[in-house]
Amino acid sequence: MSKKRWFRLYIERWRDGTFGLTPNEIAAYITLLCELYDHDGILIRADLDLLARRCGMRPTSFRKAFETLARRGKLTLDGDVITSKAVSEEIENRERLDGKSAENRQKLAEKRNVINEIRQRLPTDTDKRIQTRVLNPEKLQAFRGAASPPVMPQNRELEPSRVSQKSGTAAPDHAQPPPAAGHSASVQNFIKRREMARRRS
Repeated sequence: MSKKRWFRLYIERWRDGTFGLTPNEIAAYITLLCELYDHDGILIRADLDLLARRCGMRPTSFRKAFETLARRGKLTLDGDVITSKAVSEEIENRERLDGKSAENRQKLAEKRNVINEIRQRLPTDTDKRIQTRVLNPEKLQAFRGAASPPVMPQNRELEPSRVSQKSGTAAPDHAQPPPAAGHSASVQNFIKRREMARRRS
């Protein structure tokens, strides 16, 4: 059995079990209990004089208190060996609880490992959002329409606007005068007058 530096003390059981004991007997009892728990429930050739000094008692007073505890069944003296039935039972219960605790800790660790493996296999929130958009055609189409930039006219260069000489208004870039198929009547009259002037001269 592994050594433990603690033991459980039930208040009601301690109060009822020590009822009627003198202060010296209670001091000797708790001191011997600590020694028994520290030595896995058995004391071999215990130094009663040393235990008496730990309790602040004379050796004769400590031995008298020890004899009273033995008569009341709190302790058992067999030759040079001191034991206690209550201490032995508590150590066995403690070891059983420790075994259950270790088993429970192992089961809990295995459960946590399974949960972590499942979490690693599950998609992240981003993956879920992407899958939702892909699997839902309406949401995917709306998403594409909102994300696509506006279509701009192609093969058109931006030119500075021109001002019409007659109206003084800005003509659009694409407003180009249609090419003339031939000379107008005024131009033809001007050409005729110029030829006539040349002939006169």
